[in-house]
Amino acid sequence: MNTKTKSLFGYIFPALGGLFVTYLYNVVDGIFVGQGVGSAALGAVNIGVPFITFVVAVAAMFPMGGATVVAIRMGRGDKDGANHTFMTAFSLTVLLSATLMIVGMVFSQQIVDLSGAKNLSAEMREMSAQYLFYYSAFSIPMLMSTCLSVFIRNDGSPALAFVGMCVGAAANIFLDWLFIFPLDMGVIGAAVASGLGQIFSVLVLLIHFLRKKGELRIMPFKIDFSLIKKICKRGVPEAVTQLTTPVTALCYNLMLASLIGDIGISTFSVLSFIYSLANAILSGVAQGLQPLWGHCYGKQDTEEMGWYFRSGIIINLVLSILIYGGLFFLDVPVIRIFNKETALVQTATAALPIFSLSFIPMALNLIFTAFLFSTKRTGVADVIAISRGIIVKALAIFCIPILFGSNAIWIAPFVAETITLVLAVVLSKTSKLAYQ
Repeated sequence: MNTKTKSLFGYIFPALGGLFVTYLYNVVDGIFVGQGVGSAALGAVNIGVPFITFVVAVAAMFPMGGATVVAIRMGRGDKDGANHTFMTAFSLTVLLSATLMIVGMVFSQQIVDLSGAKNLSAEMREMSAQYLFYYSAFSIPMLMSTCLSVFIRNDGSPALAFVGMCVGAAANIFLDWLFIFPLDMGVIGAAVASGLGQIFSVLVLLIHFLRKKGELRIMPFKIDFSLIKKICKRGVPEAVTQLTTPVTALCYNLMLASLIGDIGISTFSVLSFIYSLANAILSGVAQGLQPLWGHCYGKQDTEEMGWYFRSGIIINLVLSILIYGGLFFLDVPVIRIFNKETALVQTATAALPIFSLSFIPMALNLIFTAFLFSTKRTGVADVIAISRGIIVKALAIFCIPILFGSNAIWIAPFVAETITLVLAVVLSKTSKLAYQ
């Protein structure tokens, strides 16, 4: 195995695994709640997903934008500049997470009502507010673990980043079982289990800095507004890319709550958990490639950069086809992992093969977006990310059921991702790589 291939898989696997484990927190909550409490609770957890994933998406701007700047500066040999960037992005993440913790706890009922809960049963509405309140209480460790894992991966310790996320996930699984089954805490137990799991993850990740393994350090720094602007600029495409999850969830919750009601929300809750894991795997490949593209850009090595891009396209295409094939043939067993109620299984298995088609064009869109923002073509990356994550996706979800009936709502993500892929190919060919 040559050096490039070792670097490729050495960064992709930990990034993929780390992001998969991050999204697994919500999915594990869904599994335990669906099996231990019921389909109404499963829908209640999903009502809180738009706000939770919105928080994660906005917060992703700082570590991903900062990591891009860090990778380029390390490629140039500027270690002090890289560390200053890390501390700035880390501090911004902590500040944002504290703000969002307060908002999520104080306005939990209003937030879930805006997500469609006011059109649902009183039981589901109350449980969704409870879940969001307790989940928001742990916003700081939740976002810190994601931020630290990104920078630790960029600082030469991708394996530790992965281990940290796995420790948190393992703790979450055990605590979900403990709080939901023996202690009968319902959705509140699921939220608290997720938060405690994130705390365990942060404790493991801090080992990297205590041992002083890499170049990055937690230390005092000076506020530099020009650097903050640069971090935000580089991180916007990733934040907008991650926004596709809350936008999709919010649009679906609003449409399904008005068209179908509780069973529609419960059905989409299962599909959204599956979607989040597929998105984590495919986004993980793109995030794993980000530091490699950044180093190539810093060294101005166009040939190696192109090799990593082509490898990313192939890997994500293969993975997306495998994921779709698995879901197509194992639809009923997959749905029954979350809940065994007959009505839910029937509606979800009918929707899953259509809904999951979107994973294939989505896989390619993620590579295009990450590649463009990692090589300072931020404006083009922004256009693709906004199209995919917000504009086209929302239009498809709201318009397709009106034009073709409520059953057609599940094809909307595939239509949106395909349109965006055409746009991404055209824009990537017309935008020129320039070293700055």
